[in-house]
Amino acid sequence: MLVERVLVSFFAVKVLLSLSWCTAAQQHGPFVYTRDQLIALKPAGMDTRTANIPEELWRRTHRGCRGGTKQRTGKSRAKRRRLMEKKGYKPRLPTLIMGNVRSLANKMDELTALAMSQKEYRQCSLMCFSETWLHQDIPDDNVSITGFQTVRADRDCTESGKRKGGGLAVLVNNRWCSPGHITVKERICCPDIELLAVGLRPYYLPREFSHVVVVAVYIPPSANPTSACDVIHSTIARLQTQHPTAFIAISGDFNHVTMARTLPNFTQYVDCPTREERTLDLLYANVKDAYSCSPLPPLGGSDHNLVNISSKYVPQVKSQPVTTRTVRRWSEETSEVLQDCFETTDWTALYEPHGEDIDGLTECITDYINFCVDSTVPTRTVKCYPNNKPWVTKDIKALLNKKKRAFRAGDREEVRTTQRELKRTIREAKDGYRRKLEWKLQQNNMREVWSAHSTPPPSSS
Repeated sequence: MLVERVLVSFFAVKVLLSLSWCTAAQQHGPFVYTRDQLIALKPAGMDTRTANIPEELWRRTHRGCRGGTKQRTGKSRAKRRRLMEKKGYKPRLPTLIMGNVRSLANKMDELTALAMSQKEYRQCSLMCFSETWLHQDIPDDNVSITGFQTVRADRDCTESGKRKGGGLAVLVNNRWCSPGHITVKERICCPDIELLAVGLRPYYLPREFSHVVVVAVYIPPSANPTSACDVIHSTIARLQTQHPTAFIAISGDFNHVTMARTLPNFTQYVDCPTREERTLDLLYANVKDAYSCSPLPPLGGSDHNLVNISSKYVPQVKSQPVTTRTVRRWSEETSEVLQDCFETTDWTALYEPHGEDIDGLTECITDYINFCVDSTVPTRTVKCYPNNKPWVTKDIKALLNKKKRAFRAGDREEVRTTQRELKRTIREAKDGYRRKLEWKLQQNNMREVWSAHSTPPPSSS
């Protein structure tokens, strides 16, 4: 009954308003009713108090699926999926797909489809192919994939003494390394070996490595093993001399040649057959426990399987514990306080009890000086991470913080000035650290030389 009364009242008021509007509009224009006038028009006997609307007639207001648990769960899943997708392009060490393709140009359609549809190809950092069979008449656009930069080294018929075949290609993922940070280090072509060395500075790399050097190799079946090993050894030695902290990987078709004796500090990671029951395509790296491998189907009609090389490297900052040490914070004030402490000391009371005992007197004076230093000079506990560079001093850290403050303040001139000072300070710090190591080597103090290295050489890790 209450609902019926509400509806009757609503329609009655609506009819009166429409009639009043029409009459007033004809005479004087629009007429506006006040709240009291509308209440006065109510039917006789109708209660004007707020009606108690039954619960079943309430309007259930809610935000719907957009604010519900289902939508929040979907958003969180999408966020995790995007983070995992982004993480796939930031491996700790570059992931590779390698193999002998036996002509690359006629397999680009299949390779493009693989890069678009399969995660192993889409997220891999590098693709290293041997026997590409490319020549100068085939442009780079014909052997390029969207999202990858192609670096190739075609066979030189004059240098190799062969008319066709051979050739190397390295495809670099643009989401792993900017095309502007790709540098060709070496190109070698001779009857015994074809070699292409590429230097890369990716967006992410553990601090213990300065950059990545990938060496693609193809050794023909008729090559002289000794000559091929000599070329590889001289090239790697030269690269390690130029870049002592670089991560170096050697990938390619080695056929009957092994590098176990030529490069004893390198580890070979391919343990699956690549052609029938033989393992001809190999990957060497100057880091232990860096990779795991899995076979992939051959590309097109090639008789070599592809190999997926995935990273399992654990950075030193996570594999080694963080050490702490206590350092003293010296300043002019602390030096003056310590000097006042020594000036007010009654030294006679310290050395008289020892008489002519030099050892006892020395120990007493040393203990007292250490006591004064501990009492006056404040200390601070700092963390030493295993991947810290030994030449990074407090002056360099202060300049880095100064540059950051100037950048946030928008002072471009201060940023440029600080950058010049920072560059000079880093150069001086490295030079001073070099002289320190050379002095220790001259003193034949090998323990101090190696203990000073917070980051061991990559080839021995």
